[in-house]
Amino acid sequence: MKIGFIRQRYVAIGGAEQYLKGMAKALSEQGHEIHVFANKWDGGEGFRFHHVPVIHLTSFLRALTFALNARHVVRHADCDLIFSLERTIAQDVYRAGDGCHREWLSQRAKYVGPMRNLTVQLNPFHRTVLALERRTFSVQCTRAVIANSHRGKREIVQHYGYPPERIHVIHNGVDCDRFRPEQKRPAGEEMRLLFAGTGFERKGLPFCIRALAELPANVSLQVAGKGDRRRYRALARRLGVENRVHFLGSAQDIAQLYRNEHVLVHPAIYEPFANVCLEAMASGLPVVTSRINGVSEIIEHRISGAIVEQPDDISALAGAIRPYLDAKFRAAASAHARAVAEAHPFAKNVEDTITLLRKLKSSV
Repeated sequence: MKIGFIRQRYVAIGGAEQYLKGMAKALSEQGHEIHVFANKWDGGEGFRFHHVPVIHLTSFLRALTFALNARHVVRHADCDLIFSLERTIAQDVYRAGDGCHREWLSQRAKYVGPMRNLTVQLNPFHRTVLALERRTFSVQCTRAVIANSHRGKREIVQHYGYPPERIHVIHNGVDCDRFRPEQKRPAGEEMRLLFAGTGFERKGLPFCIRALAELPANVSLQVAGKGDRRRYRALARRLGVENRVHFLGSAQDIAQLYRNEHVLVHPAIYEPFANVCLEAMASGLPVVTSRINGVSEIIEHRISGAIVEQPDDISALAGAIRPYLDAKFRAAASAHARAVAEAHPFAKNVEDTITLLRKLKSSV
C-alpha cells in the first residue's frame, strides 16, 4: 500500500513522533510505500516527504493553517490510505494519541482557579483546537479512529458522538530490547522516585512533591523533563523537601535513567496512555499513576504498580508509594511490571494497526 502519515513535526522528540517513526519504519520494512506530510522533518528514513506550509505567527494560526494546507497537499499525493496523528480534516484514520482536548480542558478546570479557566476559554488556540477536533471526530472527515485506551474511546463517543464501532482500541507498545531492567539497581537505604515528562502541571509534579513530604527522609524524587523549575523548587522549599527533589533536565539517556531509579510516579491530571509508564515498566520499574491515565488499564493494583483514583489525593498517593519502601515488595512488583510490558511489545501495536489498515483498504 501507499500510506501517507500526517504530523506537523517529524522530528526525534516526543512520544507521538517516536511512535510515527517506529510505525513508518515497520510498514516500510514490510514493503509499503511511505509518504510523510509535515511542516518540519529531520531528514533520513528513505521516505517521501511532502512539505505542508504553515503560518507560524501564533499557535492557533499554526494549527489551523497546517490542517487546511495538509488537506490540499494530501489530495495531490494519491495515497491508498491517509493516517493522521494531528487534528486534521482529511484522513482515513486518525490516531488519537493526544487524547481528547475537550476532556483535557474539563479535567484541568478541576485544578486551576476561575480566572485561569476563563483565560483558557477565551484563548483562540484552544478554541481552534476544539473546532478542528470536532471536524476530526466526524464520519465525514475520518473513516476510523485509533484510541490508545478504552477510556479514550469513551471520551470521544461522549463528547463528539463518533460511532463507537469505528473506534479501535490499540494500546501503545514498547521496545523491550531498548528498555530493559538493570540486573542490579542502586543499593542502599535511599529509595529513588522518578518523575519523567514535559508538562509538569498536567503530569502531576506538584502532587509528587507534596506526597514526598509525607514520606520518610530516605525517599528522593528525580525530575526529568522540561518545565518551570522555579515554581516547583519553591513548593519543595515550602514543604521542607528541597534537598530531596533533584531536577535533571531533559538531556538524559532515558533508558539508562529508568535503570537507575526504583519507582516511576505519574499522577497525571489527564493522560491518554503515557508511554513513559510503559517504558518504565519494561525497565522493571513499578508505576504509581492516576486512574485517568490510560495505562492504568494494564496495571494490576499492588501487583505491577499502584493506581490512585484522584491525582491530588496526596494521602492516597503517598500511601500508594509507601509499600515500595520494602525492597522485597519492590522486587516482586518489578518482575510483574516487566511481564506486563512484554505483553505489549511495539511489534503487536504494529500488527494490530496493519490489520486495521488492510480492512480499511479492502472496504474502499
